Amino acid sequence: MKLVRWRASDGTTKVGLHGGDHLSELPFPTMAEVLQHKVADIRRAVEDAMSTGHRVDPADVALLAPVDGRTEVWGAGVTYQRSRSARAEESGFEKVYHDVYDADRPELFFKSAAWRVLTDGDPGGLRPDCTDSVGEPELALVLNRHAEIVGALVCNDLTSRSVEAVNPIYLPQAKVFPGSCLLSTAIVPWWTIDTPEDLLITMTVHRGPEVVFSGETRTSAMRRGYGELVTWLFRGEQFPDGVVLSTGTGIVPPLGQGLRPGDRATVTIDQVGGLSNVMTDNRNVFEGLLT
Repeated sequence: MKLVRWRASDGTTKVGLHGGDHLSELPFPTMAEVLQHKVADIRRAVEDAMSTGHRVDPADVALLAPVDGRTEVWGAGVTYQRSRSARAEESGFEKVYHDVYDADRPELFFKSAAWRVLTDGDPGGLRPDCTDSVGEPELALVLNRHAEIVGALVCNDLTSRSVEAVNPIYLPQAKVFPGSCLLSTAIVPWWTIDTPEDLLITMTVHRGPEVVFSGETRTSAMRRGYGELVTWLFRGEQFPDGVVLSTGTGIVPPLGQGLRPGDRATVTIDQVGGLSNVMTDNRNVFEGLLT
């Protein structure tokens, strides 16, 4: 059972539960409104919908990105040892990344507004002015306005690595561009996940039939705990429609072996789901998708 958004045959957008062979509507018009409520209230609504909600055949609808309204996506950086060493290797500013890895305050950055988020099966974006782009597979926390963890998503935080490597001040340009924020379609309720502190994350990149990169890590390799990241995020911010916080990556392809147009990047996280996207540097592709 997972929280999803879908477009019905009449063009309206619904929010509800994906139960495998059926969808059940929730009594909320948007996912943003779901995230205005406390976890206890969301759980009650979920339980009621499972037993009494109107059922829809998943084959009759199109699943949408799982965020809407004023919900934002933020990211945490340099939360894994592998990320720290990779950033230091690719940049001339290695002290910056060593310092933030060990500092009390984590690196937190804005990634996307809800209208920019794409999902499984959508194209992934590459900046045409970047020579080395990478996928960053991450566990993303879905948080309500009260700073409670509602659920989890798979995130591919596409990054223009060569842009950030020139100067860390270019981070917003390296992180925010059409097709750069990819989230899985379904929010897995946090209370249904066993041992979320030790989940296997994998990424595979296909170039045609050939696998050109594969890697894996576990969330247990993170230096910082989920609660720590959430506390820092809400320390100076307000999120009236909740927020998605992607928790950083421990999988980094070698320098110069980044994504190319036509590559398919597939990310999976145990108990959370999968995300597969074909890359493009043609910004015209996104004109009808980013709304």
